[in-house]
Amino acid sequence: MMYQRGSATLSVCIGIAMLSMTACKKDDYTQLLPQITDNGLATGKTSIIAGDSVRLYPKLNERTNTTYQWLVNQKNAGTDSVYTFKTDSAGTYLVQFTAANTSGQISTQYEIQVSGKYEHGILLVNEGWFGHENGSVNFYRYGQDTVETMVYHHTNPGKDLGVTTQYGAVHNGRLYLVSKQGPLVVADAKSLKETGRITTLPANGRAFLGLDNNNGLLSTASGIYKLDLNTLTVGDKIPNADGQIGAMLAAGDHLFIISQSKGLLILRKSDFGLVKNITGINQGLSKTPDGALWVAGGSNLVKINTTTLDTNRIVLPFSLGSPWSAWNVGTVTTSTTENAVFLAQTMSWGAGGTKLYKYKSGDISSVAAPIATLPAGKEFYGGAVGYYAAKNELVVTAVQSGYGQNYQYNSLYFYDAANGSLKKTINYQHFYFPALMLFN
Repeated sequence: MMYQRGSATLSVCIGIAMLSMTACKKDDYTQLLPQITDNGLATGKTSIIAGDSVRLYPKLNERTNTTYQWLVNQKNAGTDSVYTFKTDSAGTYLVQFTAANTSGQISTQYEIQVSGKYEHGILLVNEGWFGHENGSVNFYRYGQDTVETMVYHHTNPGKDLGVTTQYGAVHNGRLYLVSKQGPLVVADAKSLKETGRITTLPANGRAFLGLDNNNGLLSTASGIYKLDLNTLTVGDKIPNADGQIGAMLAAGDHLFIISQSKGLLILRKSDFGLVKNITGINQGLSKTPDGALWVAGGSNLVKINTTTLDTNRIVLPFSLGSPWSAWNVGTVTTSTTENAVFLAQTMSWGAGGTKLYKYKSGDISSVAAPIATLPAGKEFYGGAVGYYAAKNELVVTAVQSGYGQNYQYNSLYFYDAANGSLKKTINYQHFYFPALMLFN
């Protein structure tokens, strides 16, 4: 959008008195009002990643005795004819350029959308190489087809995650990373800049759940504890959830909690009173578009109405491994575009396996055969499967089959969620031991 104002005529009159005669010579001069012939951006809009820059250089037809002003979100930013915009903070920025001379002024505006450095991609939370390296975070950026490694450490020099970082969750723009041993670490979800940590936990950590702006829950190897998200302090242990607790989810008036000893616990959110217990469950807690919550255990897949708490149990023609052998979040996820559940069939101890299934709600025949099978020589590891809604695709974490040195060979497989066709493979190397994926 351009704005212009005014036009002026400069008159020069020289009067000379000679005898009784007066002569006046008039020279007319008009300075051109500056016009922007090219603002440098066809639409006036562009997108960059935080930390990158964009050079703005509008072309003018008139620069004689011209002054310039740049405003960023209505604040003065420069007076040169060229401006380089750069920021480390995500957000939308309005940059206004004004050129002025004696004939008036003209303005144009740019809109710059700044994405977080680790936004629009997949945060890959890694256990770390036990006995050698603590947990880590890698990042896959869509469109670049590469994995940026150890990004948490590069962003926070000198700081470390705990031993076996098994869980991560994004809540209110913050990334909460929970390790089995060591601190709970909090970072900005877009920049990964650490914002705080709880150095000592009441028991070995498992998972995090954000309840609202001020409160959260931490599951551990010995029950669940309240968290004050403002002061980042651990509060009281809640009732009715003893022993080793894994993943948690809040829906409506209830909390859905996976317990090693009791299966699925359903508690009232208001007072943590026990409402229902479904045994034999060890993984899941993912919702489909119809609002149903899905959990699984062994050869059972259970659909739960989160309002009435009614359940529908589906018997699968295969069995899932137990993630409690060395706890992880499990290998069940759901679509956000159709009422479908995706299950990576691991071995009995909760690792390995090669077959990926898609259960279409109400159609048991949909799991008669796998929708996809990993390439030869590869097997699932960690949470194994995630769903990326923007592309309707499944992303799978896998390692080379076997033990020892095989674990350093990592692969990300991208499958079409509609038909299971393999779209892309990204390979990368090191002993990361992937735990789960967060689509950020």
